[in-house]
Amino acid sequence: MACGLTGTGTGTGTCGSSCYKDNNDGIEDSTNTFSPPSSTTLLPHMKLCYKCKEEEVINSTGGLCGICFRNSLFAKFKQSITTHDLISSTDNILIAFSGGPSSRVVLEFVHEIQQKAQKNSDASRDKLYPVFGVGVAFIDESAVTSIASDDLDNAMQDLRLIVSSLALPTKELHIVPIQSIFSTDLKDGRNKLNELLDTVNDVTGKEDLLCHLRMLCLQKIAFENKYNKLVLGSCTSRIACHVLSAAVKGQGYSLPADIQYIDARWKTPVVLPLRDCLAQELNLLCRLNRFVRNTIFYYFNIVIKNV
Repeated sequence: MACGLTGTGTGTGTCGSSCYKDNNDGIEDSTNTFSPPSSTTLLPHMKLCYKCKEEEVINSTGGLCGICFRNSLFAKFKQSITTHDLISSTDNILIAFSGGPSSRVVLEFVHEIQQKAQKNSDASRDKLYPVFGVGVAFIDESAVTSIASDDLDNAMQDLRLIVSSLALPTKELHIVPIQSIFSTDLKDGRNKLNELLDTVNDVTGKEDLLCHLRMLCLQKIAFENKYNKLVLGSCTSRIACHVLSAAVKGQGYSLPADIQYIDARWKTPVVLPLRDCLAQELNLLCRLNRFVRNTIFYYFNIVIKNV
């Protein structure tokens, strides 16, 4: 039974958040780690979710409970993928994972879609239905940050645990130091990286340079491991910041390509499935579902502050 709302909460059609869903077309309960209190325990003054009419409303969700809020975000994500053909069944995609909320949500949602595709393939009679492959890439920027070695080790352990704890299909994890773009000898590469950064005097210039080097590393990983698409976690909020920054720097000529769903200028095309989601929504989802582990998030903040 459909509630008559779209994935964005307006108009008519099938509800994108999968509330009132049938058993065969909804998101599996096993993927939802958030468990709000049962409606039978709600106090009279508590507000109920306007979609499912059963669970308590979570603040800052626009009148939704935790599960319906997650389903609504997943509907946006899936609509972007299907409408713009961002991921097909024959793709082998690489997810750029930074440890922040956006990339964590991308990893979770892509895994969910892949898991459903695998189940459909296993249930088919000839079992020949192709399932897209997924890899995860993490760029280690400790060469340009002041993070302690113990914190870095803990962050790497958390990263490996996050990826390995995902259910089948298995996802290969690539952890690559950013200085490897200069040389296979990491010590020599680090010296070359620092020499290059020393030639840039302003903070903004260093930030742009590191961003470019980060993308080159991701492209190198994708090319060497035969991935045909690179998935980034850039959301609406981050894209808006980029638009303002590019306009101030006089880089408006490249904006149309920078902010589209698929950027085919790179050898491995870059796709943005979270382009329609806000950073506030992604942060809230991570808090509700406890997606971001403490040490990974700490490392993510350290890298951002030192860029």
